[in-house]
Amino acid sequence: MRLTSKVAAVMLVAMAGLVLSARVGSAEWFADLYAGVSLTQSHDVNIHDPIVGQGVYKDTDFSTNLAYGVRIGRYFDSIPFLGLALDYFTFSPNIAPQGTKREGCMLVTGCGTFEGHTGRIDIDVRAVSLDLMLRLPLLKSDKAPNGLVQPYLSLGAPLFITTVTPRTSLQFRNQHDETSVSVGGKGAAGVAVQIFSNLNLFGEYRFTHTNTDVDLESAVVRTASFETTLNTHSFLMGISARW
Repeated sequence: MRLTSKVAAVMLVAMAGLVLSARVGSAEWFADLYAGVSLTQSHDVNIHDPIVGQGVYKDTDFSTNLAYGVRIGRYFDSIPFLGLALDYFTFSPNIAPQGTKREGCMLVTGCGTFEGHTGRIDIDVRAVSLDLMLRLPLLKSDKAPNGLVQPYLSLGAPLFITTVTPRTSLQFRNQHDETSVSVGGKGAAGVAVQIFSNLNLFGEYRFTHTNTDVDLESAVVRTASFETTLNTHSFLMGISARW
């Protein structure tokens, strides 16, 4: 679902307010910093240009890329296994130049199935979400009252802010970059291990899903659309401060 920038801004403020509204004494707070690698599954890319034509680039590959982000949240003292967190996450599943099967009707080739070439298209994704956090405190002690080891799950519905920038694509020879805002889904599972009284290390797997649909305008005021689905697997390591 695509959103306007004003609606997205209101939702971001609301997310932050929900996380930060509680008294510090009523919760265990945490701040995470993490990085890793993201792999986006191959998917069809739909391109429609009112002059050149409309085509579907089948099973287009996306680049493996660096992923990183920050997360701040709290676990509740009254329900210590339950928490909320505000998460910011970014990755870049770029499309490298490649040959793919192209279906559709183009001005030069006519209608049918042909060998197509994508050129290079950069995709930058930023995701912000309010996540529900569930943890299982294991190996509790006086020095680790919340557990020395904490397996956890995280669920959220992020706002995805996606910028598409054509680089060397023949299809988008004169188009500028464009940004879309959409709502998607996210699920994660990980394990945190306490290494000092207020410091944890953690490893996390997360899956994110979103659709991106942008209208790319050219210098001659011609608009071409770019649409695809980003199903992404991320493998992350990070450090977590607790207080």
